[in-house]
Amino acid sequence: MVPLLGLLVSPAGGAAAAPPSQIGVWSTALYAAPKPPPQSPAKALPPEAQCIAAILDAEKAAGIADHLLLAMGFTESGRRTEDRLFTAWPWTVNTEGQSHYFPTRDAAISFVRETQARGVQSIDVGCLQVNLRWHPDAFPDLVTAFDPVANARYAASFLSALRRDHGSLETAIARYHSAQSERGEAYRQRVVGNLRWVAGALGYLETLAAGPGGSAPVWTAAERGRLSFLSGLFADGPARPLLPAQ
Repeated sequence: MVPLLGLLVSPAGGAAAAPPSQIGVWSTALYAAPKPPPQSPAKALPPEAQCIAAILDAEKAAGIADHLLLAMGFTESGRRTEDRLFTAWPWTVNTEGQSHYFPTRDAAISFVRETQARGVQSIDVGCLQVNLRWHPDAFPDLVTAFDPVANARYAASFLSALRRDHGSLETAIARYHSAQSERGEAYRQRVVGNLRWVAGALGYLETLAAGPGGSAPVWTAAERGRLSFLSGLFADGPARPLLPAQ
């Protein structure tokens, strides 16, 4: 998996351009991170629902249309669930070119700390895989970094800033990953590909995000079975999300 969340900028203070080793990475030098959102009573959501709910809320708050941020979530932290469907997983870490999925936030945090203790700095975390090296001010601590709401809102705010700077959401999506045109365009195409899954599974995803007792339509066992069948049928085709490297 290539380095995530790329924006090529010059260091603050007018220093020389970033060296080649930093090309394609994302920096907060031109972007002030939003304050962590106030904590509200958490819905009793299972891990496979938490990123979905957080991203849907972040899209509404940032005015991101067509569920593009949700498609980005599948691109960044997507995985197959036990019932053969797909989701974005909140306890995902990518480092040294490999994605790792953990059963709990504490396990993910422990892995990040162990990785940092080995001297590794470039580590992507959470629903939208924010890089801890290039975004040192994004979150006050690892607990917040892995909070789906904080992670999704940070990504949505940055994507909105890129859109203002570059004039289109398509360009912003590419720049979210990399300022290198080929890498950014390849990422954008993966996101567009994942929109197929989002469009086909939106009812299921909204039901998942609503949680127990939510207002979303009930997703029946038969409908879930149909979606699972389609997921398997197109496992190697355009209906399957383009998941991170594992």
